[in-house]
Amino acid sequence: MQASLELQRALVAALSSDAALSARALKLYDGPPADARPPYLSVGADVVSDRGWKGGGGYEHRFSVTLWDAGDGLAAAKGVMADVERIVLQMPRQFGTVRLLSLRLLRASVRRSPRNWTQAVIEFRALSVVGA
Repeated sequence: MQASLELQRALVAALSSDAALSARALKLYDGPPADARPPYLSVGADVVSDRGWKGGGGYEHRFSVTLWDAGDGLAAAKGVMADVERIVLQMPRQFGTVRLLSLRLLRASVRRSPRNWTQAVIEFRALSVVGA
């Protein structure tokens, strides 16, 4: 889980330091509190699988970033998620003891929730090695 934790820290640092995303005044949560009010971004879910081989070890990470917004329409959410996609795909490939071998977008969705909020989810897949 060390690789997952280091990837999450790098993700949060990248999202927090981006000027375009900061200008949107979105809060960023690792598990939003029960009283969180939109708009905000949430980091997670995260699934990590062993991708070791005979000569070494590695991991596959499938992680997501979710936007919750109370605004009308879906276009604004798509703009935020375009920023998130750009930020994530431009993240450094080496952080701490983790080196990313690949990082790509898996899928994204934008829809209205039963609370009439907009929920946008963008999912990524990364392959990493530790200590390389």
